[in-house]
Amino acid sequence: MVDQLARPKDQMEVYWFSEQAQGYINDQQLEKFESGRLAFPNRHFDPEKAHQLYNQYHEQYALADEVGFDGIMTNEHHSAYWCGKPAVNLDAAVIAKITNTVKIAILGNVIAVNDPIRMAEEVAMLDCYSGGRIISGFVRGGAVETLQAGIDPTQNRERFEEAHDLIVKCWTEPGPFRYEGKYYQYRVVNPWVLPMQKPMPDIWFPGTGSPESVVWAAKHGHPYMNLGAVMETTEWLKQIYIDTAEEAGYKAGPEHFGYLLKVFVADTEEEAQEIGRNFVWTEGHRQRGPREHVDPPGYQSREAVAVKRARPTGVFAGNMGDALSYENQQEARVVIVGTPDTVIEKLRYVVENLNPGYLLIYGNEGPMPHKACMRSIELLGKEVIPALKEIKLQPYA
Repeated sequence: MVDQLARPKDQMEVYWFSEQAQGYINDQQLEKFESGRLAFPNRHFDPEKAHQLYNQYHEQYALADEVGFDGIMTNEHHSAYWCGKPAVNLDAAVIAKITNTVKIAILGNVIAVNDPIRMAEEVAMLDCYSGGRIISGFVRGGAVETLQAGIDPTQNRERFEEAHDLIVKCWTEPGPFRYEGKYYQYRVVNPWVLPMQKPMPDIWFPGTGSPESVVWAAKHGHPYMNLGAVMETTEWLKQIYIDTAEEAGYKAGPEHFGYLLKVFVADTEEEAQEIGRNFVWTEGHRQRGPREHVDPPGYQSREAVAVKRARPTGVFAGNMGDALSYENQQEARVVIVGTPDTVIEKLRYVVENLNPGYLLIYGNEGPMPHKACMRSIELLGKEVIPALKEIKLQPYA
């Protein structure tokens, strides 16, 4: 089934993104434990500090809406100190009430480990809350999400694909109906709340480098969001999408492709470089852990593993997830920091070479000061985004 919702565009959309990191965590705390996730005790979570941080992150969202971002992207991770959002739909609900015009890109619900009927209902509620501003991203989730949910890692992809098809069925086919699948069985399916957008909200699908993910997205016509692989790898993945779309009977364009990278803007180069260094905060600990936590047998296909060995595909990383230094990430243009003029120049290079319909700006990390992040958002909205909007997107060959 090819989704025909993606619309041709000649102007890029720019989205703000934050992991809502719990920035009071540090390397000294993490290095005592064998894993930065499942083995890192939750006694290190501080509810009082989290309360303050959540409200600051939502102030940043509200400002992004005011200064000209096209959308706000939010996500979900579990047992992750660097992502304070174990329930992405809760965050999306807050965003819907503190913003007025931005699209809200949920990237996304981990549907392989959740009840797909409930996911269909919650996203429909959010679409009604927001007045039809929801983009419903679906994700397989990382290995930790699968393990924490008690799901067999070898079943993750099949469960994801079945859940996706059932959610689309909930949105597009009248109930009640009976559903009998391999992993999900329901005597009666009749969700009362349906999305405002018809036939359904746009669906995005992200990836860090697996060509299988690109092929799946292209076969369904869902825009593919590359999460920070280096540009050479990203260009290769984009071509896989274009070729697969052609085989599926439609022509891909910028409206089918997005790219995420880390960006921080300040009034001086020195301040930007100093604060931007937080983009590598605790980076060596995030995915550290025993193999059965990070990459359990059966979670990735052999083809995906082979690609990751041969190409730098991980988010802001080198081969097989080895983190690049702050300086090397800037050289690879997956981290861009500086004054507005510097950032415009560097982002123009990325946009003109990748020609993405969506630019996802990962705008803060770890202990970045709230005031500095607000200034970065202001400069992005008032100076950087208008300059990027002057770049006309080109049809894909």
